[in-house]
Amino acid sequence: MGQFSISRQTRQVSLGAAAALALILGSGTGACADSPPKIDHSYPTAQPNYPDSAQLNGETGDVLIDVFVSSSGKPRKLRVHQSSGFADLDNAAAEAIAGWHYIPAIQNGDTTSDWVTVKIHFQPPQAPAQATPANATTPAQH
Repeated sequence: MGQFSISRQTRQVSLGAAAALALILGSGTGACADSPPKIDHSYPTAQPNYPDSAQLNGETGDVLIDVFVSSSGKPRKLRVHQSSGFADLDNAAAEAIAGWHYIPAIQNGDTTSDWVTVKIHFQPPQAPAQATPANATTPAQH
């Protein structure tokens, strides 16, 4: 099987020092920090299938998929944000991501639907180094 890595790009939310301190101390205001959707790793995240034809052809690359996550954490829409340059890799990434569960976005303390971008990296497996047995002879040792 090929190797791949998964990362997600999300908007960063910066909090002022006072707001961060209030969250840490658990102020009684009930304010929650806004956050974008995230992959929910407490559910199975089936890894993308690296198509055999792609491996044989040496196809590699990154696929960025935009996922519209509902307020219940289900992916509702997918679109290729950046192609790997290979349709089979793009399709394999989208197929896997469509089956994942997400933690929905939080806005003003409530769950809401929002977009998140997921990055899938496809790379062929690296062949293990060939080891020479300790008792093997080479032609020069005859």
